[in-house]
Amino acid sequence: MDRQLIRSIENDYPYPVALEFRRLNTKEYLALDENRLRQILKISETTIHLIALISIIDLLENCSKSPVKIPDSFKKEFPTWFTRTSFGKWISLTRESIRLFQDKGIPMFITELPEYFIEKRGAESPAQKAFNTLTSIRNKLAHPELTLTNKIIEEFCTESEKMLETILVNLEFLMKYSFLYVDHISVRYPKWQNPSFSHTFSEVIGNSSEFNAYNKILSEIVNTPAIIIVKDREEKKYINLDPLVIYSHDGENKIPDVFMYIDWDKDKSVKYKPVWNGGPLTMSGTNNELETISSLLKFYEFFADAAVYSGYKESVEKLKINIST
Repeated sequence: MDRQLIRSIENDYPYPVALEFRRLNTKEYLALDENRLRQILKISETTIHLIALISIIDLLENCSKSPVKIPDSFKKEFPTWFTRTSFGKWISLTRESIRLFQDKGIPMFITELPEYFIEKRGAESPAQKAFNTLTSIRNKLAHPELTLTNKIIEEFCTESEKMLETILVNLEFLMKYSFLYVDHISVRYPKWQNPSFSHTFSEVIGNSSEFNAYNKILSEIVNTPAIIIVKDREEKKYINLDPLVIYSHDGENKIPDVFMYIDWDKDKSVKYKPVWNGGPLTMSGTNNELETISSLLKFYEFFADAAVYSGYKESVEKLKINIST
């Protein structure tokens, strides 16, 4: 892979992708062995994971603002895609969410995403084909039908790296968007003047957990605390990734980290995976548990059958009762 491209991905892509990619380019992963292959697959899954979360949040935003009819077929599959998640499920969720945007003629917030994943006339894009190939390789690695010799592993590494390059090169449009964490807002409201709001933004890009930060005064309040995607470098044009991508110190290691949603099975705790060193995160017993699952309930309200939604709603009501008592 071209060195300039490597530096661009490591420094300018969203943090979850850039960090995993940076690890691939360290001495630990240079050999064409199973260690490198698994890291390539991990980067690929993290990438489709992030794209899937962005896509379904974007879809929910549109459903909340206007009457978008969700097909029964989507509602039937959604609970499966959204629980005990996996590489293949993220691909399915991304594909079907994007198809809904295309079928309804609704633009996505990240306008380049539909063509990134689905070509005109509904054909699979090179990126979608690459994701499918990598899923197949991962399945062969997990359930080998033959002895995985060093030669086979090397061949898998070579093929996987080509697929990863296709995925990441075609994703370069993400560099046009700002991924930000909104941390703190202070208000000034002088007499006989309109209020102003000073925001602290941290840039959730590149491979370092020490995000670059800046202050900016806006005339309106941006959602906080939240990880947002900003369009056209204007902070007022954004999509909020909460509650699917969050910044928290509630992980197992009690270290502040970015966490990505992975599971919420009814009557069980919501689970997140850390991007780096925060440790696994379950929402059970945290200060934000009720707030988080109440937000997640919206996905079931719009994307699941009525009976499934009712079951999850009951879980939320039980938690409210337990907290109040």
